[in-house]
Amino acid sequence: MNKSPYLWLLGAVCLGLSACASVTPQPVAEATVPVKPAPAPLPKVALTPNVLYELLLGEIAGQRGHLNVAVTEFTRAATQTRDPRVAERATLVSLYAHRPKEAEEAGKLWAKLQPDSIEAHEALATVMMDSGRMPEAQVQLQKILELSPGSELGEAYLRIAAVMDRVPDHAEALQLMQSLARLHPKLPEAQFAVASLAARNRDATVAVQAIDRALQLRPSWEEAALFKMRILALQKNPQRVLTFSRKFLHSYPHATNFRINYARYLVHIQRWNMALQQFMRVAAENPNNPEAVYATGLLALQTNQSGLARKYLERDLKLQPDNNQARIYLGEIAEQSKHYKEAARWYRQVPAGGHYFEAQMRLGVVMSDEGRLDDALAQLHQLHAESVGQQVQLALVEGQMLRRAKRYRQADEVLSAALESQPNNIDLLYARALVEIKLNRLDLHEADLRKILKEDPTNADALNALGYTLANRTNRYDEALSLVQKALALRPDDPYIMDSMGWVQYRLGHDAEAVRYLRAALKKRQNPEISAHLGEVLWAMGRKTEAESVWSRALKAAPGNRKLLSVIKKFKP
Repeated sequence: MNKSPYLWLLGAVCLGLSACASVTPQPVAEATVPVKPAPAPLPKVALTPNVLYELLLGEIAGQRGHLNVAVTEFTRAATQTRDPRVAERATLVSLYAHRPKEAEEAGKLWAKLQPDSIEAHEALATVMMDSGRMPEAQVQLQKILELSPGSELGEAYLRIAAVMDRVPDHAEALQLMQSLARLHPKLPEAQFAVASLAARNRDATVAVQAIDRALQLRPSWEEAALFKMRILALQKNPQRVLTFSRKFLHSYPHATNFRINYARYLVHIQRWNMALQQFMRVAAENPNNPEAVYATGLLALQTNQSGLARKYLERDLKLQPDNNQARIYLGEIAEQSKHYKEAARWYRQVPAGGHYFEAQMRLGVVMSDEGRLDDALAQLHQLHAESVGQQVQLALVEGQMLRRAKRYRQADEVLSAALESQPNNIDLLYARALVEIKLNRLDLHEADLRKILKEDPTNADALNALGYTLANRTNRYDEALSLVQKALALRPDDPYIMDSMGWVQYRLGHDAEAVRYLRAALKKRQNPEISAHLGEVLWAMGRKTEAESVWSRALKAAPGNRKLLSVIKKFKP
């Protein structure tokens, strides 16, 4: 089955649902909290005109992008004043200007003047790592850990991991972090830091081992669980992701951020019903979260649960009244139920703006569905297309209306006029091909489909349509088989392509194969035309009772379907 047009929006909504919200590391129970020493007194240095000039010149030069001048002036001022604030400024400007020699000189001065400054040692570690001096960097990083109070030690490890992320040699960075983590083997953040650098080094085994250790030390840590889920997802093993996620949510059912990300993953692997259940849980626990409510409505649409979709989309409009896309979906739900007045009401509620054109076009479709074709065409003709895309949409909708009304020549004229300005538009070519076959213009039908396949050789719809036509209208059965086989390889679960394959097999005289494909297609989609084909093949095989049973069931569901009635009349006049 083709993907529904709202799936891209579902993906966008899901991406917006706190994809990786930060979780504040918990204090470490076994750590003691040392008393922070009082900051060293600032030097009593007179602000001489010369020093003031250097500071002002450095600041102005930095703001104007003259970084070399800024580095020179701040470094000179730091040396003269020996003020740690000026040394800090000189260090940071030198790092930003990629002047490692000056950054190291100023950083050492800063650390000497403020030996308990974590930021000074972090800056020095950065300088050392940038120049590949990892043992010296390790000394500075260990100093950061020594200076961090027990309650902030976990945060220090995560901060170090962020600093080390800039090391070009990922393997070397991982080894250094593993060495630092051994200093505090029972600290979960240390293991998380190892896992993050292992993932950067594409070492999934070490990453999973480290994050598992972090979760052993703090089982409820949601951010660590999210990290593990992402590592497993990158390994392209959905079952491991599902198993781990279910287990974590069973133990911690209120881990909302994890549940949202799990639901996003389920959307990614197209487990629509499972994703729907997760978003329903999020929406139940967060009834005023419009993103969760809206995502639930979209997933209900994707799983063909129109009543549930209506419930959540209407609730979403109470939370965010300006969501006009929701109004359009509610209109489409009403259309599918043939509640045309309700559908029109939803479309008319969409004001001028981003979704107005689409809503007005859908209003025309409603008029057509009500049997008011002339009113529907007038509705389309009064719309002003502001882009090529909207021009194509109008032509496609008008062509479809005319085709459904069997006004094939008019439909052909509309689509051909649109193709004059967009001669290679695949959607227009495909729509015209469907009209041309109704006009018995087999050569033009084939030409349009061949043109599509020249532009897009893997267009499954064109392959399927041409294959079916060749099997149904000509004796070019081997060619038809080749085309439908390619379409089926591209979309193996598409019931309409399976139907075409069954029909090709029937025309080739392979009745048993034909029945197998047609039954499989009907199982996936209860469609009167598929039922017509299956009944015809069964009748031709002498299995008339089975054929009548298939037709009877289809007639109950679609009593007025012309194709079905035509086939039944052919064999039971």
